[in-house]
Amino acid sequence: MPDIHADLSPSGAERWANCPGSVVLELGKPNDGNEHSKWGTAAHDVAERCLTSDYEAAKFRGVRIDVGPHETVECDAEMVECVQTYVDYVRQAAGPDGELHVEQRVEMDHLVPGCFGTSDAVILRPDEIHVIDLKGGRGVKVYAMDTFNDRPRINKQLGLYALGALEKFGVVYDFQRVRITIVQPRLNWVSEYDMPVADLLAFGEEMRAAAQRPAALLADPKLFTIADLNPGDKQCKFCKAKPCQAQDRMIEEITGADFEDVSQTALPPVEPAAADGITLSQKMAKVDLIEGWCKAVRGAVEAELLAGREVAGWKLVQGRKGARAWGDAADAEAQMKAMRLKTEEMYDLKLITPPAAEKLVKAEVIGPRQWKKLEVLITQAEGGKSVAPASDPRPAIVIEPAGAGFEDVSSAAEDLC
Repeated sequence: MPDIHADLSPSGAERWANCPGSVVLELGKPNDGNEHSKWGTAAHDVAERCLTSDYEAAKFRGVRIDVGPHETVECDAEMVECVQTYVDYVRQAAGPDGELHVEQRVEMDHLVPGCFGTSDAVILRPDEIHVIDLKGGRGVKVYAMDTFNDRPRINKQLGLYALGALEKFGVVYDFQRVRITIVQPRLNWVSEYDMPVADLLAFGEEMRAAAQRPAALLADPKLFTIADLNPGDKQCKFCKAKPCQAQDRMIEEITGADFEDVSQTALPPVEPAAADGITLSQKMAKVDLIEGWCKAVRGAVEAELLAGREVAGWKLVQGRKGARAWGDAADAEAQMKAMRLKTEEMYDLKLITPPAAEKLVKAEVIGPRQWKKLEVLITQAEGGKSVAPASDPRPAIVIEPAGAGFEDVSSAAEDLC
């Protein structure tokens, strides 16, 4: 029988709850990490060390952290800043009266067969559970709660962690409320959702129902049919089985492509169409999914070619060379000094940034009064305009249609002719 501990996990809940068949397609797929996931693993390790001691993240700068067999990641300046932001948040949230549990194993087997996970931080108070999760990504913001069909939708991973914590500690405390928080320092982002325990228990029943079909498929993969696949933005994002036939079918319906060999066939001309708000909205909702599918296809072709297998019509070529760098910077520096080059000719001197100056304040190199004089000199550009779903908590920017506010002067212009 397949190992459902790995497949019905909290981190994969968004996938298996929405696409039960994915658990069958993922069977046997390697769980290879990439540089981003390994960086995140190292950051979590440093965070755990800080929270289980009085250390600050800066203590680990330059230290290489084990992230797998014979593999390490260096704790660089960016990791130090990311981890310290998270550690400061957890320490402040726990305060003097919170009972802090770091890297806490929790089990949800009473709801989802074989489901367990490790929560980054759990803070207990007599009436509240607070589950906190560190996200090291800097691509997409992760929400503790978003809205779907006008209903709040809890982050499934953190919701399951909270259910596991409730099951584990509920015999000791009489919890009334649950708080889940996502701290994403590299995006300067914190998302929090607070709910009564009754709402969390209702979410648990939803997850119990959602787990029935994927659990049955894992117990007997022969039950799998194409109807068990349900492609979508969230469930496909980190699925190891993409691109799959259900996703192909959906892309065909969206794009009109049938994936037949069109290399010798003239493509029909594109007919201009009037912009339709509803159609654009429907298509925009699928853009991330289609882009994810494209990346998955490109990755699959690259993997085949790198393995030495042929993909008709495609080949590997050498990419563009990287920037030139000194093989031995110390040797190059010594050679230039021997040439009696001036300091300004050898080095690029650059003023430190406001965040770097602010760190000197924390280190007490710059005093509070001195910082006030610098602070008034800081400017910050406004963020650029970008398209976001209506459920995004940021306020909408009101743009007046072109031509608004101008008088109709066409008749006056005719009088001038």
